[in-house]
Amino acid sequence: MMLFSRAMLLVLLSMATTVFAGERITVSTNNTPLDREVLLAVSREALGRLDVSFELINLPSERSLRSADQGEIDGEGLRVAGLSKIYPNLVQVPEPFVKIKFVAFAKDATIDLSGWDSLKLYRIAFINGWKMFEKNAANGKVVNKVDTPEQMFKMLELGRIDLALYTLADGEAFTRANGMPSIAALEPALKSVDLYLYLHKRHAQLVPRVAAAIRDMKADGTYNTILAEVLKR
Repeated sequence: MMLFSRAMLLVLLSMATTVFAGERITVSTNNTPLDREVLLAVSREALGRLDVSFELINLPSERSLRSADQGEIDGEGLRVAGLSKIYPNLVQVPEPFVKIKFVAFAKDATIDLSGWDSLKLYRIAFINGWKMFEKNAANGKVVNKVDTPEQMFKMLELGRIDLALYTLADGEAFTRANGMPSIAALEPALKSVDLYLYLHKRHAQLVPRVAAAIRDMKADGTYNTILAEVLKR
């Protein structure tokens, strides 16, 4: 009986090391275009090294998080650290995908911001479901939550708000592409943060393997090559 149990244990352990091979992981996002490209490219490479395929779908920000937390999809990203406290079924992959700057865009270059508290003097807008802004920017003089960056930057261009809160690289790309030379990011940034992928807890065993794959990509130069290609596009 003891020999049988040990044999079964060895079989189960062997199965556990290969259980993810050939699977598909479906992750939802409501990221900005550049961050979405990073998420897609890095995830495909990292998971591909584990013989796991990757699919990215787009959902509205808050719905995206809820769907992942409820297990309707396999994960969500890219997000700031610590969201597992709010969404307990999501496990953070501990290796960051990218570092970004959250900033305020304005037409009035004389606006002087010195942290989150200084937003209370201004009419602001940000995308609904962006937890960084929901947590830190709720004290604006007037707070508008919108669905798309197009809505937000149009409000700023028309003078309906004073500040549009977004990420630096994507905001600059958006204003250039849409001919808005009077709108620019204010310095300093409100916050610089690392962004992470979250997987549903049913994939908890996969989390350290994905983190290790990303670390390997950073060490062998693949990660920098991917970022350069994304920025080039």
